[in-house]
Amino acid sequence: MLCSMEHPGQFFAEAQRLREQKLLLDEEVSVGGQVYGVHRVILAAISSLFQGRLRGGGGQQLRFSLDVTRRGWEAAMTFAYEGVLGPASQGEVLAAAEALGAPRVKNAARVRSEGHGKASEDEEKLSQAEELRENLHSIERLYREGVGCDLELEAEGYLLRVHRVALACGSEFFGAMLLSGMRESQGTKVSLRTISSQDLRLLVSFAYSGVVRERWPGLLRVAQAALQYQSSSCLDLCQRALAQSLCPALCLALFPMAEAPGLEKVWGKAHRYLLSHLPAVSLCPTFPSLPATCLAELLDSDELHVLEEFEAFLAARRWLAANPETQESEVKDLLRCVRFGRMSTRELRKVRAAGLPPPLSPDLLNQLMVEAEIPGQERWRKPDQALVVIGGDGLRPNMDRRQPSCKVWWARAFRCGMGLVRTVEWCRLPDLPAPGRFRHGAASLTGSELYVCGGQDFYSNSNTLASTLRWSSSQEDWEEMAPLCQARSFFPLVVFDGELYALGGRGNGVALNSVETYNPELNVWR
Repeated sequence: MLCSMEHPGQFFAEAQRLREQKLLLDEEVSVGGQVYGVHRVILAAISSLFQGRLRGGGGQQLRFSLDVTRRGWEAAMTFAYEGVLGPASQGEVLAAAEALGAPRVKNAARVRSEGHGKASEDEEKLSQAEELRENLHSIERLYREGVGCDLELEAEGYLLRVHRVALACGSEFFGAMLLSGMRESQGTKVSLRTISSQDLRLLVSFAYSGVVRERWPGLLRVAQAALQYQSSSCLDLCQRALAQSLCPALCLALFPMAEAPGLEKVWGKAHRYLLSHLPAVSLCPTFPSLPATCLAELLDSDELHVLEEFEAFLAARRWLAANPETQESEVKDLLRCVRFGRMSTRELRKVRAAGLPPPLSPDLLNQLMVEAEIPGQERWRKPDQALVVIGGDGLRPNMDRRQPSCKVWWARAFRCGMGLVRTVEWCRLPDLPAPGRFRHGAASLTGSELYVCGGQDFYSNSNTLASTLRWSSSQEDWEEMAPLCQARSFFPLVVFDGELYALGGRGNGVALNSVETYNPELNVWR
């Protein structure tokens, strides 16, 4: 079972919007001379009085009066729509709760009175979220029992009785249909021609509960239905679940949906998974069904992660063995994506020993291997995320002197050697401004640029720095940004919510307890 923690909040935020705009209101309550329009099923989530009126019939009922104070009534109404009590004295709230038959409102008033001023903001938000979930559960129970349903949906002969306002709050698709002023928004029955009964049950169930009860094969269908019928919270829930349960079979099953707009988040993670786990993916029973162009795109990617290039060849060979009808031109295009020029002598011997599956000619493989040995044809595999070494405490080879380093290196690729040996190929980035620095903080905000802050440019306590340097791949040199509020070294620089945070460290030899944050849009530390 997958449960969207955001759905109840979104549901009742939409209900509040509808009430403020006086849409789909089906009840009028007179309190203290003022008339309030409300949604009967929303109030029924907390009140036995409104549950009774809901059971009494689905049409518009006559206005009725409540003998309570307006502040007490508004506090209870706010609890139904927002999950918190509105401002009112405990006596007023208790009187309104008694008149409404709302025990949860009564309990909330007592808790607020007993813990007044003690609850933190986080505890209040948690309590509000729990109350909204309980409100939604109450509405779902009314739906399961068929209490007060005022709309009948029909798809492929299957009938569902629902609450009009609950459906509009829980699903963008149904909300647009019921609030558009079109024919479907009128009357008590709607026949849906473009949706299957299975998808109808799915969307209605999620609208009332925020829950999807499916394992990953079914999640693909749920995600497709949520995408087609504009249920953004359901789609987001499915994408998060799919991204957390990625496996070779799931990634291959996602391929037909790769180009679907709205699924970019899960497809991006699935594509990264395929590049990182191709050897395991090639052993999956559904691997041969992968289109040749898709496999070629994976094999041709510089970001493909294989311990040795021979693994890329094995993946191509398995696919060709399962697809013997492949044209020779397609075979060449596929095998040219394997980087034979990067292979060690040991790997090349393994390639020749494995050969190509029949009916392909061995001469074809030899031809491609010879082509790959032509100077200039060698292509690197490089990671999409790079390890970067910035400045530091530089030592001369004989260790007779040390000085701050200006050099910046990044790991371009990992080359295969004999046995388990891997050689890192390092490349240079632009040097830091002289005289270099060490004991600094370094971080990347978006993955395409580097920030270097603070540190020291010599070995005395007075040489602590406050400067901030920035470099991106579009720049030829480092750019100086706004300095830190306080010079510091030996500190962690971390990224959180799109900003940099400098935490503690040392300044002029003294331990610091200060924290400052950098806003990249404003170029300001505070």
